[in-house]
Amino acid sequence: MVTATDIRVGNVLRIDGKACKVLSQEIRGTGKFGKTVHLRVKSLEDGNIHEKSFRAEDRAENIDAQHGKMQYLYRQGDEFYFMHMETFEQFSLPVSAVGKQEVFLKENLEISVLFADGKPLSIEFPKMAELKVTSAPTAVKGGVSTYKEVELENGLTILAPQFIKEGETIRVNVEDLAYVDRVTIKTL
Repeated sequence: MVTATDIRVGNVLRIDGKACKVLSQEIRGTGKFGKTVHLRVKSLEDGNIHEKSFRAEDRAENIDAQHGKMQYLYRQGDEFYFMHMETFEQFSLPVSAVGKQEVFLKENLEISVLFADGKPLSIEFPKMAELKVTSAPTAVKGGVSTYKEVELENGLTILAPQFIKEGETIRVNVEDLAYVDRVTIKTL
């Protein structure tokens, strides 16, 4: 058990019977009225984000979570199958645990998975992904917008600057699916 004021971003807690990861934490209040800890947590079972408030003296159950390197194998129905890189043990995660970032999963991709009590809870995607542009309309000179829709190798369609061409590689923010920059390869 951990007191509410000792909870930090990244902790995995059991809240209302569900395993949740702390996304943000803020302590408000003064000594006269008592401190309140406001948390924004993501349920690792269904992917929903909740806000929760605790008094400073309240306690929450801390879950001992570990990260493990896994290899993505395949998808069957509403389940994604992974293999532990050292023990070769296979397990599945539901679509709700993977979330909207499922478009970034490629077969044989090594990825970090969060475990608690010996069972997988969620996937820890990298912050950025490098993807090849498969379809991009030609740039519109003097157009109203500085962005255009481009299609990426994983089927995702995002907004990118007008200068992006088909065949180029770009970086995409995995969290909000937004264009970050163009990947350039410098030769000597």
